[in-house]
Amino acid sequence: MRFGDILRALALAALTISGAWAQPADTIAVEGGRIRGVAADAPGVTLYKAVPFAAPPVGPNRWRAPQPVQPWTGVRESNAWPNRCYQLASANPPGTFYFNEFYWDPARDPKDSEDCLYLNIWAPQRSAGAPLPVLVFYHGGGNRHGNNSEVEFDAARLAAKGVIVVTAAYRLNLMGFLALPGMPAGEAGNFAVLDTVESLKWVQRNIAALGGDPANVTIMGQSAGSRNVRTLLSTPLAQGLFRRAIMHSSPTVMVQPGKSNYVALADKQAAAAAMFQKHFPGMTLDDLRKLPPEAFYGDAARTEELYGVSSGSYAALDGQVITTTSADLLRPGALNGVDVMLGTVADERTALDGAPDRQMDVAAFQATWKKQLGDALYAKYGFEQLYPASTRLDAWRQHMKAGADLLLEQNRIAGPLLKANNPSSKVYVFYFDHPTPGRDREYYGSWHSSDLWYVLASLRNEPGQRQWSPYDFQLAEQASTLWANFVKTGDPNGPGLPAWPQASTANHGTYLWFAERSVGATERSPYFGTAVEQRNALFHEWQLQYYGRR
Repeated sequence: MRFGDILRALALAALTISGAWAQPADTIAVEGGRIRGVAADAPGVTLYKAVPFAAPPVGPNRWRAPQPVQPWTGVRESNAWPNRCYQLASANPPGTFYFNEFYWDPARDPKDSEDCLYLNIWAPQRSAGAPLPVLVFYHGGGNRHGNNSEVEFDAARLAAKGVIVVTAAYRLNLMGFLALPGMPAGEAGNFAVLDTVESLKWVQRNIAALGGDPANVTIMGQSAGSRNVRTLLSTPLAQGLFRRAIMHSSPTVMVQPGKSNYVALADKQAAAAAMFQKHFPGMTLDDLRKLPPEAFYGDAARTEELYGVSSGSYAALDGQVITTTSADLLRPGALNGVDVMLGTVADERTALDGAPDRQMDVAAFQATWKKQLGDALYAKYGFEQLYPASTRLDAWRQHMKAGADLLLEQNRIAGPLLKANNPSSKVYVFYFDHPTPGRDREYYGSWHSSDLWYVLASLRNEPGQRQWSPYDFQLAEQASTLWANFVKTGDPNGPGLPAWPQASTANHGTYLWFAERSVGATERSPYFGTAVEQRNALFHEWQLQYYGRR
């Protein structure tokens, strides 16, 4: 052996022996070739941006199941955020709430493209021992817009807790959910679902190269991403690809008797066929695949109509990707041993449905809820005393509050039902009720998506973000540790953390309450005052009736 070879061998042996942490390789081999990441802003964490998990779904691959990754030569420098999947640019225009919150930085708002099936991966330094657990996150946006590189998904500090974090893209709106006659069986209407499945298959085949454990994968989504997590729980195609699931601002798993959380494929095809005949008369599927994407997105009004017959109805019940049986997550054993965490925020609708000055007629507010709840429950619980409104401004804000309260109770019912039907699965419920600072805090409160800043530990003291207080960072440290623990073991509990019991019928759906200045488990309602304590009882009784659970 030459002297230089001896020195290199001795150096390698020293690295192997010297400590608990091995330095990451300069490049990593994954499907398609080698990648090189960049240092994230948490010590020891490397960020790999825009790692392809499928071929670009363009041209003949438009409206087809994801195809194998196309190989590249040399080293792919994973240092720039990927394209975002095609969407209407008007979804979050400048000056609106979510633009100010998440889209203010052009560097984090990539260009639209059909070439968008990429992963962002935050990987901590690898232990010389056991491989690391993996969290795969799916963004929200109504399955119409959004992307996996948004600023609130900066998970470097969460990854530093010993978790590999992957944010996965999937085709949106009419590119991801369209069903037209002639599309392949087992694909039509569910291209986005197949993308999410493929991203998990990529993790299974490749994550070990980054130090991850393919046998310890958790999926997580928020809003529409939460719906997609529910779909991954519901498709036979994803069985065995993950062990745990987290659903934020979830529609949960509740469903009325004899109905499904998905639209029938035939119904979806019929609606889409009529709409496409209107806008693209006489065109075949092959013709449509040859059109530039601007043909579908160039006219906002037309695009909205196309959205309505594709992503407006989300995934399709087709008997293959989703079956009548697999869609029923309340059947005994439906979770197949998967652990679940689900929850909601206290002010789900404020940022979604208007500004602080929005108003509603008092009589219309009361009539809306009387129609939904029914005369008997409306009178029994004294709805107008629980949600008093004497002005138009009051009416709108109480309308927002009642809608959010209903979702909390839905989660509190779903958690115990899941646990009762899946004794081997761990089930936890949370309620995030900590208002973010600034920007009309009194109205927006704990708005839809605000919890992501905390559980992903993405808060930063930098221009464009909110003026976070010391308690915000303290809460983010606590919340992200709870989430990291769940990803690692299926149990969020740990030293120095608030005790978080599983939800069950016996403890009346106990949940972890992230209140304004404290965190703790409770089986009581989070409301204050003698009268308003009946809010949860009202919505509990109504939902049991609505979902036929009596």
